[in-house]
Amino acid sequence: MLAQGTYSAGHGEAPLLAATDRLYNLATALDEITEGAVFLNSEGQLVWHNRAFDKLLVDNREGHLLVAAVIEFASDFYQELYESTGQAASSDQTLVRDVTVGRIEHEIHCTLMPRGMLGSESYALCVVKRSASRWSSYEEHLRQTWGLTEREAQVAVECLRGNKNQEIAGHLKISVETVNKHLDKVYQKANVRGRAELASRLLDSGL
Repeated sequence: MLAQGTYSAGHGEAPLLAATDRLYNLATALDEITEGAVFLNSEGQLVWHNRAFDKLLVDNREGHLLVAAVIEFASDFYQELYESTGQAASSDQTLVRDVTVGRIEHEIHCTLMPRGMLGSESYALCVVKRSASRWSSYEEHLRQTWGLTEREAQVAVECLRGNKNQEIAGHLKISVETVNKHLDKVYQKANVRGRAELASRLLDSGL
């Protein structure tokens, strides 16, 4: 059953007002990792999330479903701990679940924070890892199907992910002019006239 919760915590806000130095150090570390990180209480409420988690939601048009999946998994995690111990969760058990949201695969890792680290209440840490296999498959498919170079395939995939040319240039550490040249080559080899046709061709391939 889906736990009731809210998604209103601000960036970098600690779960507790009387947070310890250890909590702030942990939050800082979590902000640096590429995966989304979320703290949830025993009621299944999201009480803190890092910037990377927001990026995951932006990448998913069905981002609310990813939030629901995290909350549901945390609820199941607490329930399993309670059933195994017969009391309030006090185990260091970790669970992993694979979920697919908007055709993007994610791994959700849920673990209980050490007792007393975040205060008297119980908090679960969920780390959401986005699978890279989907985009890697796209790149390989583009290279084999249309004879793209490695860089052309990378630019094409960034384009398919909805990134603008300037964002692609920043991510791949190349100039915007180079991005434009690569895209022109991609369009020529794929025999399409723009991004929309490129995405359509890829979807039509059944990948």
